[in-house]
Order: sequence, then structure tokens, then C-alpha cells
Amino acid sequence: MPPAGSRLPGRRAVVSRRGRRWLLSALLLAVAMAAGCGRVPKVIVLEDPLSAEEHVALGVAYEGKGEPALAAREYERALKKDGASFRARFNLGNVRLSEKRYGAAREEYLKALDLRPGDPEATNNLSWAAILSGRGREEALLLLQAVMSDPSKRPLPLLDTLGVLLAELSRPSEAREAFAEAVRRCADGDPACTESVRKDLREHGNALRGR
Repeated sequence: MPPAGSRLPGRRAVVSRRGRRWLLSALLLAVAMAAGCGRVPKVIVLEDPLSAEEHVALGVAYEGKGEPALAAREYERALKKDGASFRARFNLGNVRLSEKRYGAAREEYLKALDLRPGDPEATNNLSWAAILSGRGREEALLLLQAVMSDPSKRPLPLLDTLGVLLAELSRPSEAREAFAEAVRRCADGDPACTESVRKDLREHGNALRGR
């Protein structure tokens, strides 16, 4: 599943609030001057002082605090600054996935893959959007299999995702092969075989047997 956002120090949020205070002060000054001379104030909008990277950092911090709407706002602001920001696009997809807005998540992951073709994380999360929504599963499978055709890009979480996706597409024998490979690697001491991965493999393997 999508990786959780990590907490970051709150310094960036302070910068953002200070920028809003500057804007408010400018507006109040303009209104006061207009009141004195009877003219309509000319509102001056200050330029966003944060970079795309800083907006992404704020978004990650908001995700860590459990505030996905604010996180999404920061990722969207980052994309306005830099439409080629893979991290902003990918993270926005994760927020949409957590909100169960699977179509929007799929769109963001595909745009992320346009920026970074074959990225394992974006391909994995695109597959989960397809699994959970029931849409675009064949396309997701083709992209996932293309990534995993490279032996160096067959991490255990992707093997688990592959098994689930194949099971949802009613291809149980291939799903069992994917789970079996993951279980063998765990038995061989693969360092990526964390307790969380083991738990997912058990649950998804049992679900397949239950079919």
C-alpha cells in the first residue's frame, strides 16, 4: 500500500502563515488609504513565497498530522509551481487513494508515470487503485508486469500486489506463483520481508485459497 508520509518540522508552516499575514496587512493598508481618499482600493496580491519543494514538504507534514485535505492543497500548489514534480504528483495520488477517490488517484499515478516511466512505487499504487475500484485492472497488470520483468525490480510488496491483482482478474494459478515466490524469498531471509509484508502475504494468500 502507499507509504505513509513522514513528519517534518513545522518551520515551513510558519513561513506560510507569515506570508498570509503580509497579504492581510497589505489589504488592510489599501482599504485604509482608499477610505481616506474616496477611491476603490487597488488590491495587491503577493507572490507565493514558497518553492514547489517547500509546498511538497508542507504536504508531507500535513499528511503526517492526518490532514489529507490540507496536504492535497499543498501538492496542488506545488504542481502549479512545477508541473513536472513527480513527488507532488505521486503524493497527491496517495491522498486521493486514501480518500477512496480512485479515479482521481489513477489519473495522478498515470501522470506520475509519464514523468517517471516504470517507477515501481507509482506502478504499485496504480495497481491498488485498480484493485480497489475494479477499473483499469488489465492496464495496471500490464504496467506492473513490465516493471517486474526486470529482476532487480521485483520487491516483495510488488509481488504481493501482483498476486492480489491476478486473483482479482480470476487468474489463480498465476496469483499462487506470485505469492509462492514472495514466501520463498521470505524463507531465504530477504531483508525486505518485514512483519507487515508477512502479514499481507498471509492475509492475501488465505483470501486466494478461500476463493
